[in-house]
Amino acid sequence: ESETFKAKSLDLARVDALAGSSMELAFRLTSDTTVQLAGAAIDDVSVTACRPLEADLAITKTAPANADRGATIAFQMIASNAGPDAATMATVVDNFPAAVTACTWTCSGAGGGSCPASGSGNINALVNLPVGGTATFNASCTILSTATGMLSNTATISNSFSDPNAGNNSASSTTNLTPQANLG
Repeated sequence: ESETFKAKSLDLARVDALAGSSMELAFRLTSDTTVQLAGAAIDDVSVTACRPLEADLAITKTAPANADRGATIAFQMIASNAGPDAATMATVVDNFPAAVTACTWTCSGAGGGSCPASGSGNINALVNLPVGGTATFNASCTILSTATGMLSNTATISNSFSDPNAGNNSASSTTNLTPQANLG
C-alpha cells in the first residue's frame, strides 16, 4: 500500500518541480512470471535521479597599489564556496609575475575549509571548501631590482563540477612599481 501511495503522490507532482532535487523513485509493476530478467520475474523497478553537484566558488586577490623595486611584496588570495554543495579537491592557482622571485606562502582554512599549510614558488594547491568555508593564502615575494612598469597577477579557483557563477572564479591585482633614480 505504501508503494501505491508513493506512486499516487508522484502522479500529482510536476516533473519540473523536482528539478535540482535528488530522490529515488520506486515503481510497482503488475506482471506475471512471463516477464523475466535472468530467470527472475520483474515486478519492482527503482529509478534514482540525482541532480549534478554544483558549488559557487570564488576567489579574491589583493596586493599593494605601489611597491619599490627590490622590496618585498605581499599578496593575499581568499578562496570561498557559497554552495549549494561542498567543493572537495578544488584547485587554487596563482602564477606569480616573472618580475618577482623567492615567493613563499602560507594557507589557513576557516569555516571548515582546509588547504596545504605552506609552500614556495607558484601556488597550485588543492583545497577543500564546505559551504561557507574559506582558504586564505598569504604570499610574500621579492621584486627584482630590474623590474619596471607594473606587476599584474591573476589567481583562479576551479573544480570538476558545475559553478553557477563562474565570473568570480578569477581575480587580479596590479601594483605600480615606484620609479627610482640614482642621483649622484
